Amino acid sequence: MVDQLGVNLANNPDVRRVRYGNVVYVKAIDLRDANISVGWDAATRTLLLRSLVTLKICPGLIDSIMGHGNTSEVQLMMFLKSNNEKALDNFQDVPKLYREEATIEGVNYDIAFCQMCIETGFLRFTGNLSPTSYNFGGLGAAGGDPNGASFTSARLGVRAQIQHLKAYASIEPIVQEVVDPRFRFVPRGIAPLVRQLSGRWTADPNYGDKILSLLRRLYETAGFF
Repeated sequence: MVDQLGVNLANNPDVRRVRYGNVVYVKAIDLRDANISVGWDAATRTLLLRSLVTLKICPGLIDSIMGHGNTSEVQLMMFLKSNNEKALDNFQDVPKLYREEATIEGVNYDIAFCQMCIETGFLRFTGNLSPTSYNFGGLGAAGGDPNGASFTSARLGVRAQIQHLKAYASIEPIVQEVVDPRFRFVPRGIAPLVRQLSGRWTADPNYGDKILSLLRRLYETAGFF
């Protein structure tokens, strides 16, 4: 089945293999790194595997921070609500803001949006971030405030995150006035791919993989497969 999906595991030692009854098995979840959608149909108790070759998005570009998003505002709203029913109570315009602000700077708004979901716990703000700070990207303050940066509106908070992503991913000039307090500390263009944010945006070595995993979930929910 793995061969039929076009996945080559021959040189991938990280995928665990189990041999039983003259059949080699792998964990389906391990195939996600090979751009395979993994789902579950509870009604029929059936595992659903689909290749990203059937996705409307080029698999080779799914990891690129600079680019365009693919979801609609409604799809972003539904994804948020499916993970946190109260997510839009105080932040109804957030999906719209990500589409607008990221498009202005040429950043993939799907990636930025998924990063926000990770940083804020789908707008639950259960960590150090406060909802009144409008800090959706977990940005640190230039002065070293342990609670991070603070912005006067949701739009400016989204804008700052987008600008910080663009600082990492591109050497192109910023279109709008810089509101990201840590923009000047980023070596421009050092991380054009999502996985390259690991150990840079945060100390978490799996940070980029977490964003990509959520991005695939977003695309599955949006029905792009």
